Amino acid sequence: MKKVKLNDFFNFKTQEPINRLAYTKEDMDYKIKIINKMKELGMNITVDTVGNICGSITIGDKKGKTIAIGSHTDSVYDGGQYDGPVGVIVGLQTAEQLIKKPNYNGTIKIAIYACEESSRFGNACIGSKFLNGNITEADFEKITDKKDESITLADAIKDSKDYLKQKVEGIQEVDKIFNEVDYSLEAHTEQYSVLNKEFKKDKNIDIIGIVTSIGSALRIKYDVQGKMNHTGSTPMKKRKNAVDVASYIGLAVRKLGKNYEKNGLGRASQVEIETPGHNQSFNQLSDKAEGYVDIRLLGSNTPDNALNEFEEIVKDAKNKFKTEVNINVISKGTPIKTNEELNSKIENVCNRINIRNLKMPSYAGQDTGYIPAKQKTMIFIPSKGGSHNPNEFAKRRAIKSATKVFENMCDELLQENFKETNKVNYTPTLTTKTSIKKFDENIWQK
Repeated sequence: MKKVKLNDFFNFKTQEPINRLAYTKEDMDYKIKIINKMKELGMNITVDTVGNICGSITIGDKKGKTIAIGSHTDSVYDGGQYDGPVGVIVGLQTAEQLIKKPNYNGTIKIAIYACEESSRFGNACIGSKFLNGNITEADFEKITDKKDESITLADAIKDSKDYLKQKVEGIQEVDKIFNEVDYSLEAHTEQYSVLNKEFKKDKNIDIIGIVTSIGSALRIKYDVQGKMNHTGSTPMKKRKNAVDVASYIGLAVRKLGKNYEKNGLGRASQVEIETPGHNQSFNQLSDKAEGYVDIRLLGSNTPDNALNEFEEIVKDAKNKFKTEVNINVISKGTPIKTNEELNSKIENVCNRINIRNLKMPSYAGQDTGYIPAKQKTMIFIPSKGGSHNPNEFAKRRAIKSATKVFENMCDELLQENFKETNKVNYTPTLTTKTSIKKFDENIWQK
């Protein structure tokens, strides 16, 4: 059996843009490379109704816990090569190590969740949402490709699965790759560069982030109905310029987002403004404008609370400019907290194997937020170059550290005689520089 090598899945010498959109040939070809490695490890391969893929293997001869480790492989347009696949390959490498050890019983599932990015279909985490019922098969015909509305999600799923069956034998089709698991783990490249800055302070010790909460998105489209007129002849107080209204709302949303971030509740942004029917003329006021808002929520900040605050912003804009503004909620989700007990176990593992850790939130939504598991958590590894662009980069060393953490974590979770009451509390023996660090909100303001 050939070893699972990082070079088989990542090119560490290039930063070429990745266009591995969900359900495309490019995405399926990458998945097939992973499936072939799963088969080499002796895993049974399943694909479900939405296109989630899973490799499963049972260890030992007695019933034990089930652990799902996974992430996604699809990318945004002109994205980077590490966001998503790192979590799948870490899972593969973890499974490879666990299979060699005979001292416990259980089942390991390595999952590739379908369509995590919203770039193609305007809806994120479609595969993981399907697993917990947030999206059903009835929705597949309603969701369409943003660039070609003639292509439905149902069409894309069918084409990708047909391609998969042509290329790979022995894949079993199931309704869902799993309904519930005991533990769900995910490794992901960090998307804020905080860990990379911390790593630079002491490059002798590796670092990971323990994700304590996962954000959700409230996405809103709003339409402004103003009045077209001549810029030279219309006094400022008489203008009903739709773009002025949209800009006013955008600045207020920015202020709202900064307040959320300061208080650990999320962040918000005005994505773009469009002016349908306007010819970009300097001397014409626009009568129509469309605005898009993306509000990321954390902690106790519910989508209903955020929507109420946005509605107050719109109400103020309507009164100030005497125009009409209509709101359309595109999607909304509730933020979740990861499992504190699993997070504590990760801390203990990190202390034992001499890896620093920083507790931190994920403002971005993640598959872990939707996975049906009794207990779930995720970790970040250091990366640089930003996120969702070709410059994103994760070192081999960082990826190997994540595998080391998960291998030791699963050792503990799968041991046959493991009992929560017998949990070992490891005493940190690291220096001040390498001791456990708690998340510092101020680091996000720098």
